[in-house]
Amino acid sequence: SVSPASLAREMMALTQASLSPPPFPEDAVRGDAQPVIVIPGFLAPDTSTGRLRDFLVRQNFQPVSWTGGVNLGPMRQVKAGLEQQIRELADRTGRKVALVGVSLGGTTARQVAKCCPDQISRVITLVSPIRIPVVTPLAPLAQAAALLWDAEEVADLAAIAAPPPVPLTAVISREDGIIDWQASRPEPGELVEVVEVAGSHMAICSNPQVQRIIADRLAR
Repeated sequence: SVSPASLAREMMALTQASLSPPPFPEDAVRGDAQPVIVIPGFLAPDTSTGRLRDFLVRQNFQPVSWTGGVNLGPMRQVKAGLEQQIRELADRTGRKVALVGVSLGGTTARQVAKCCPDQISRVITLVSPIRIPVVTPLAPLAQAAALLWDAEEVADLAAIAAPPPVPLTAVISREDGIIDWQASRPEPGELVEVVEVAGSHMAICSNPQVQRIIADRLAR
């Protein structure tokens, strides 16, 4: 269960992964320069996904930073900016774009994929909440950020559990110390795959098991 103690464990895991990240998996699938937008988690800057993007470059994918800066949550201009980035990347590469979203970044990816599914190849969410409200020790920060959120976007979150019309892989962990792990588990469906891994929430981008799964799904 999530608590101040689980938050402390998460901070330790993040520090350890930042100072001494585990090596990239040698047996991971290689890509074919597929374009991928990687979306950071709540209150996280683009640098937070750097380790994952380095791995994707190494595996011959074409990851790009999202253009939304620090992810403050459901804001209309953020969603509009991501939709524009998807369109421009699809036009430039002549290929559909994959979205990989970390935590709230995956929630964002699910919502955006409902708006422009024709330009999206698949969505991969990493420990991303889809059952609102979410039990989390970060609730005070979320309440503060909520002052900036658009009412329309918040209303849309009521339908977040409905999956987008593209292939979706949801990576979840029972060891999640930031959100109740059940809140990140979607109902399996024709286009929805749920994959359970071991590991913390905040160090998910450095998790070799997760990196291996992401590469495999992106290459499909």
